[in-house]
Amino acid sequence: MCIICIDLAKGTLKAAEARRALGEMHTSLDKAHVKELEAKLEEAESAIPKP
Repeated sequence: MCIICIDLAKGTLKAAEARRALGEMHTSLDKAHVKELEAKLEEAESAIPKP
């Protein structure tokens, strides 16, 4: 688990913040983990209520 996953799970990072952080860190992460994290972000973003 990376710091983005940990903070996303704790709720200290919102999905948009986590996506921005992923953009900064994607080159240093394993490609499989990036795909896993993108799936978690899509799930988190779909759970956000639309106004």
